Amino acid sequence: MIAEDLTALEALGIAIRSEMDAQDVYKDLAELCENEELKGRFLNMYQEERRHQVLLENMYREMFPNVDIKLPPSQLPKEVNNKSARKKLGIKDVLKHAIDEEKKAREFYLDCVSSVKDLSGQRMFRFLADMEFSHQMILNAELEMIEKYPLYFENPKGWEVESRLRAGR
Repeated sequence: MIAEDLTALEALGIAIRSEMDAQDVYKDLAELCENEELKGRFLNMYQEERRHQVLLENMYREMFPNVDIKLPPSQLPKEVNNKSARKKLGIKDVLKHAIDEEKKAREFYLDCVSSVKDLSGQRMFRFLADMEFSHQMILNAELEMIEKYPLYFENPKGWEVESRLRAGR
């Protein structure tokens, strides 16, 4: 739930920071993968979060042309709030944190929809909420694949037991 005394300036700052944090996580997830397909999905999500950041920064400049963008500190949990912390975790744990962050971002954007008065701002926040939900579903699907096929993120053919058995001979 969005704080009642949160200003539009603060809300945009939080949203921009959230998009920047997500970019860092997706870039690191891509680096953890040897599977080119999965790496490509994470890099695509990184690019989407970058576009969201630009969209929010443009809105910020339109609404507050004479105010420098001031961002709050990262709100990521300490387990994933920097690259070295993320590298210590397994890909499943980082994915679970990313899913949780997408869910929080979606809820925040939906709260912003009801607090923003202008129609274009409402539409933008609803669009962002829908995109974050889409990311959440993509991440859930990837997590399920990794749980079912643990070698999936290393190799797209991690399910081929026969190839691993032959290679071991």
